[in-house]
Amino acid sequence: MSNIQEKYIREIDTSDSFFDSLRQDYKGFDAWIAKKAKANEKAYTLFDDNGQIVAFLYLKIENPVDNTDIKPALSINVPWLKIGTFKINAHGTKLGERFVKKIFDFAVSNNIYNIYVTAFEKQAPLIDLLKRYGFTQYGKKNNELVLTKKIPTCVQALKNDILLDYPAVNATSDKYLLSIYPKYHTGMFSDSILHTESYDILKDMSESNSIHKVYITEMKGVEQLKRGDCLLIYRTKDENAQSANYSSVATSLCVVEEYKDLSGFADFDDFVRYCKPHNIFTDIELKNIFISKKYTKIIKMTYNISFKRRVILKRIREIIGHEEVYWGFAKLTDEAFFAILKEGMVNDSIIIH
Repeated sequence: MSNIQEKYIREIDTSDSFFDSLRQDYKGFDAWIAKKAKANEKAYTLFDDNGQIVAFLYLKIENPVDNTDIKPALSINVPWLKIGTFKINAHGTKLGERFVKKIFDFAVSNNIYNIYVTAFEKQAPLIDLLKRYGFTQYGKKNNELVLTKKIPTCVQALKNDILLDYPAVNATSDKYLLSIYPKYHTGMFSDSILHTESYDILKDMSESNSIHKVYITEMKGVEQLKRGDCLLIYRTKDENAQSANYSSVATSLCVVEEYKDLSGFADFDDFVRYCKPHNIFTDIELKNIFISKKYTKIIKMTYNISFKRRVILKRIREIIGHEEVYWGFAKLTDEAFFAILKEGMVNDSIIIH
């Protein structure tokens, strides 16, 4: 299973049975998609190992918004991102979350903070997924529901809920640098893959696709984490790299959902239920962790932003200063935090403070 690809619609076999449900729901679908193909428009796609399409996402920027048949009308004073066509073959790997993040990434990279989608009531799983990350029912378009999401860009717009505000980050809390070994990093943070890594290492698994991540460690200090704290994810150097200064990089921004200790789980099954959907460790590793009690500190976080530019350790050292720092887990000043985000070319419109 390769990474999500942006492909010309004309390159996609739209006669595939994957699109049959769209043909049934939308009269004129074939004519519509043929028009998009002829216009050289693109869509985000994902194919399985057999070359079969399993996900399709078409996004359209509307400025002004096309209010045809939408009641009540959407604001024409701001640009909108329309989720034009969104279908995935759900199979228990949280692929929907991965595409929801792609929608938000696209919006923010284009400086668009208002999103809408139309959906039939029978599309309950899709509607529930979108509502989980802040979409609300706004109105109707003929016999479809209209759902909207406004990505917060100021304190007044925050709902003070990590998921409803997602991907915006309330940066008024404490800020830390958290290191993760390369063998775990890309499997967890699939959009933060390095240019030197192969997409072949990405798999269609919950830990890769989920917006939520669970990391188990024994690093000192992480027990002080609390809900809402900001985590800059720092990928440690590859084993064969000569210098960490150039091969260790900050790649992502996450927000802590909660911190738990291994002792807080009733039994192994309770531990697995909590960790399994969102962590990179194998079943054997989880069993060894629970039995040995070697790693007892568990961090659950949301994966909000992938840096446009990776920030090397040499630059991070210059930003933080030359004092002794434990690079496994380190608290950051506001100044250092925002300076690293600037180096990572992060859109600061959704970093609210």
